[in-house]
Amino acid sequence: MDLRLKNTPVVALVGRPNVGKSTFFNRLLERRKALTSAEEGTTRDINYGHFHWRGLTMTAIDTAGLDLTSARATEEALKRQARAAVTKADIIIMLTDVKGGVMPQDRALANELRKSKKTVLLVANKADNPSARRLAEAPEWLKLGLGAPNPLSAANGSGVGDLLDVVVAAIHEQKLDLKPVPEIDLRVAIIGRPNVGKSTLLNALAGEERVLVSEVAYTTKEPQDTLLSFERDGVTHHFLLVDTVGIRKKGRVEEGLERVGVDLTLKELNRADVAFMMIDAAAGIGLQEKKLAGIIEEADAGLITVINKWDLAEERDLGTADEYRGFARRELSFLEWSPMTFIAAKTGSHVGRLLGYALDVAAERARAIPQAELDKFMEQLKKTHRLMFGKGPNRPKVYGLTQIGTKPPRFMLVVKDVKILHPNFVRFVTKQLRAKFGFKGTPVKMLGREIEKSKRK
Repeated sequence: MDLRLKNTPVVALVGRPNVGKSTFFNRLLERRKALTSAEEGTTRDINYGHFHWRGLTMTAIDTAGLDLTSARATEEALKRQARAAVTKADIIIMLTDVKGGVMPQDRALANELRKSKKTVLLVANKADNPSARRLAEAPEWLKLGLGAPNPLSAANGSGVGDLLDVVVAAIHEQKLDLKPVPEIDLRVAIIGRPNVGKSTLLNALAGEERVLVSEVAYTTKEPQDTLLSFERDGVTHHFLLVDTVGIRKKGRVEEGLERVGVDLTLKELNRADVAFMMIDAAAGIGLQEKKLAGIIEEADAGLITVINKWDLAEERDLGTADEYRGFARRELSFLEWSPMTFIAAKTGSHVGRLLGYALDVAAERARAIPQAELDKFMEQLKKTHRLMFGKGPNRPKVYGLTQIGTKPPRFMLVVKDVKILHPNFVRFVTKQLRAKFGFKGTPVKMLGREIEKSKRK
């Protein structure tokens, strides 16, 4: 279920390509979420975000640039998405370029919007100065049948507040049943190399076409947010799913839009609680997947390894799930703590269990171990692995282990001399800690600290 559309007034932004919809969308959200560029057709997917004005929380939908006069196949997909956004919208904002004047695409779109019978506000964007604002007074704008345009500049913000006052007034006039926006329980990022099926998975989880799915790699150019609810054991959990752009090897990332898209993906990953790292079963596991996993671990997010396109396993002679799991564990040996699941996003097979797995990983990521249990753990570890804790210049003298944080779990090894605390020893203690307490699906951070000389024994 799509909660954001149920609980808040929905404002859809539509217009022909390159009139500034994404710039306006970012202005509303007061952060750089949508990818903006002078390149026509930058936005390829539906983009959602919340914004606030006059005490009211609203949902903005940024749609792809629409040219209803075009008959290209990709345009048909974009039209379908935009029409879906218009159907969900309470208020529609049609953006135009005041400097370019009324174009045939504007007239075609205005005709389409009038059929919706919804409140449509015409915006003359790029009115950056007084002379540009005067262009919005030209009679040609009235011929669109949407009333006088609201001049504004999405780039510098002038006129935006005046438009939002009109939007709020229109919403109150409709007397909508407004409900509070739910608190997000879990942020989940979907990552992977291009064309691995990330957008297909998001659409399968959302139950509708929220992002453009294509066999052409790099279709998604920016992270997309989807708010979902998931009920388990009588409790409803609210997820924010982020479909990210496909991340290629650094040397192959082109400058410009793709470079910016990757940077936005990494930023979204740092905000995630859990990540679904998708792997194309037929394409296998390469250096890129290993690097992606390392990036996730550094970002402190929980991790579920998702083997996609498993419906093709027999056709591609990939063996059994257990055989493939063994192969994957060998290739990603440093991620033995990450649960692995097999799905077919295109058919929806086993997709539904992913959100439950994410909740389990989030719970492990938030676990706190009582100090008494950690003390018993270290005492037993010293007894059963005496050689690791024996005397000698390269053997660390460990006084104790303390948990210093969660999300992810962080621990502090208190030692006599931190300089001889070798990474192999830290990995050994971490592995034993996992064997005792679990922490499946979450990174575990282990730090070292020297005890004060006055407290040494």
